[in-house]
Amino acid sequence: MPWSIALGLFAAWALFSGKMDAFHLGVGALSVGLLFWLQSRLPAFRKSGERGIRPVAAFFYSFWLLWQMLASAWYVACRILGPQSEIKPRVFRFRCPMPSQVNAAIFANSITLTPGTLTVDLEGDEFVVHALTPITAQDVLNGEMARKAARLSESDAEISIEELPVSSGEETKR
Repeated sequence: MPWSIALGLFAAWALFSGKMDAFHLGVGALSVGLLFWLQSRLPAFRKSGERGIRPVAAFFYSFWLLWQMLASAWYVACRILGPQSEIKPRVFRFRCPMPSQVNAAIFANSITLTPGTLTVDLEGDEFVVHALTPITAQDVLNGEMARKAARLSESDAEISIEELPVSSGEETKR
């Protein structure tokens, strides 16, 4: 068990709970222990030879993503409260090879966390996304978020997004 991660999680627990009595510190220690036990029981996401997520890059990515969430929330609120003609939902599909499954999951979750977009499906390197407006769809397809999510790992993979035709089953889900 990486003790630095365990200590970091425990420190976060203590900081966020704000209580330093034996009961709360004990619950924090049990929670961290339970997390590590559950994590050890899960199948590995990384294939052999893949490197992990860089903590410093993840720290900066979280602030970048928070900014994207706020800017997107403002944009969507203006579209909803403004002229309704600007809301043109669509489902689209694209291929975006990521360095690892972890990077793909982070990218898919980042799309969902950004207001106006929702990752509907992820299978291998193919994503199905619902977008509220053409601009929110273009924000996903321009590849900036994909490149930043890919840079979280220690690989130097080139990221490209290839839009694919939507199958009839996905079109009817709309």
